Amino acid sequence: MTKKFLLLIVVLLPFSLYANDYVISADSLSIVFDNNWRFSENDNPEMANAEYNDSSWSVQRAYIDKDESRSGFFKGFGWFRFHFVVDSSLINIPLAFSMEQPGASEIYLDGKLIVKYGFINGKDSSIYYNPIKTPEIIYLAKSGAHVFAVRYANYNLGENYNSGFRFVLGKASQMIAQKETNGIATTFISVSLGFIFLTLSFLHLFFFLYYRSIKSNLFFSIFMFSVATLFFILFIGSLAHNPLVILKLRIFTFFFIAFTCLSFTFFIHYLFSKKTKFWLWLISLFNVFMLVSLFWIEDIFPMAITSLIIGVCFYGLFSIGAALVQKVKGAWIIGAGILFFILFLLTVIAFAIINGNFELNDSTLLGKILLLACILAVVSIPLSMSIYQAWGFSELNKDLTKQLIQVKYLAGITLKQENEKKEILENQKAELEIKVEQRTHELQVEKKKSDDLLLNILPEEVAEELKAKGSADAKLFDDVTVMFTDFKNFTQISEKLSPTELVNEIHTCFKAFDEIISKHNIEKIKTIGDSYMCAGGLPVTNKTNAIDVVAAAMEIQTFMQQHSAKRISEGKEVFEIRIGVHTGPVVAGIVGVKKFAYDIWGDTVNIASRMESSGEAGKVNISGSTYALVKDKFNCKYRGEIETKGKGNMQMYFVEV
Repeated sequence: MTKKFLLLIVVLLPFSLYANDYVISADSLSIVFDNNWRFSENDNPEMANAEYNDSSWSVQRAYIDKDESRSGFFKGFGWFRFHFVVDSSLINIPLAFSMEQPGASEIYLDGKLIVKYGFINGKDSSIYYNPIKTPEIIYLAKSGAHVFAVRYANYNLGENYNSGFRFVLGKASQMIAQKETNGIATTFISVSLGFIFLTLSFLHLFFFLYYRSIKSNLFFSIFMFSVATLFFILFIGSLAHNPLVILKLRIFTFFFIAFTCLSFTFFIHYLFSKKTKFWLWLISLFNVFMLVSLFWIEDIFPMAITSLIIGVCFYGLFSIGAALVQKVKGAWIIGAGILFFILFLLTVIAFAIINGNFELNDSTLLGKILLLACILAVVSIPLSMSIYQAWGFSELNKDLTKQLIQVKYLAGITLKQENEKKEILENQKAELEIKVEQRTHELQVEKKKSDDLLLNILPEEVAEELKAKGSADAKLFDDVTVMFTDFKNFTQISEKLSPTELVNEIHTCFKAFDEIISKHNIEKIKTIGDSYMCAGGLPVTNKTNAIDVVAAAMEIQTFMQQHSAKRISEGKEVFEIRIGVHTGPVVAGIVGVKKFAYDIWGDTVNIASRMESSGEAGKVNISGSTYALVKDKFNCKYRGEIETKGKGNMQMYFVEV
């Protein structure tokens, strides 16, 4: 018994000599050296030595947040020393330590310089460098007491959120593997999700540009762009070593968080709650307040940004809940993704408030589950939005399918009538054959009427496609010439005419326009009040559409001159016409599912309208692109570059007789 007691004393004696030091074994790695650093603000090279007496130094934290740096012990420079004891299990095996800092440092182990991060040379000449937890391999040649000494400087206390450093010691293989894994994971996740969200941003921007009445697509595009930018900032930050660059990236992060909250609020508003804009103004003002606090009232900034995020989350919950209660079509689809994201975000915020911080440790099962939940929460909104879009297209296809079923039903009725006709022919012979022929003739007349009516509404090719497939696809035409006409001073002159006279006059003019454009193979698009719109080069493309449209425009001009001369001779009011022509790409297709209308869209239509409004009465005003196609066929007079609304200066030409 006595021998065992003496043996125990011999074993514990070396460690009892370092009772106040941190004891490390193979089972206690990895370790974060945060507390229990001895600190001195003096500067002496001997402070790096293992035998240096630092018993009179103060005991401090190595990690110094901004509040501590304002009134704490650290004034921009000092020595930090950490004493620790290792057992024989860590002798001559590869260990590693990592640093994370906003300043510059020199790190010594038992008096030997291991590595320098940055350069310490006074307040104005020091160079700061953040190694971002890059492992440095070390070996311990003996068990017992050791000391890390860190000569550390960070004179930019007012410019950095944190002034100290984080020091971690662990096994080299584990720390290197973790660094590589974290780097690969951060790069893959941030870059992949960044490009995915950027793609979704452009996709929904195009949705909005093609159909601008759905404003939620615009704000969802901005929301996705902001989220993508945050991921790209995360990726850049993982590679940056300059603390000031990291600080600026952090400011950009907060700015885009505010932008994300604002665009998300507008997205929810235009998707579910369009009636009131109170919350839009409130959250917009709170965004401004949060950004102001970031630069001028830093003490309340954490509370401001947390309150902003929580407020946006609760607004989203309230809006989605109200939409679900009101049974808004499709609300449950996109609402599910948004609810999952908001609930996860609120859970993280609540956990951070309760525990002081929130960190994902992917080395544990719980950490992996939380990381997976985090990824799912991030992709839940774009995924639900994609499902929502797919659902919308599905609903549209269902409507078209119902219409097709109705067409088939009518076709079945027609077939039944044909069968009745055959039965009558078989039973009634010659007497009933006359009645059948009469009935057939009546059906043909009705069918011709319906076909003629359809052709009067839609181009022949589009009508045939609609009858064949039950639907007509929108198409892009690269080379279409659009013509707009408009009567000058229409409102003033129309007040002098009776309603009957006004309608008869417009009918006379538009009927003549219809006959003229039909001769030149031009498609009438629509009339809006006294405006007349047509286009050449669709739905069947051709290379002469510019010449055809300009020739038709000149005939319309001639007709109006002759018609006006006749009305003047009769002492009646006359309309003077402005004509504008432009050539370019358009998208053409059928609008709506009831009362079909063939229409065209694109900037070409807008420019053609500008040609008309920028022209003069009694003249045909064409754009530069149309002039390039017709200059060999018509005499044109260059007008110069004319200022147009929303398009800047544009080249214009008058076509002369």
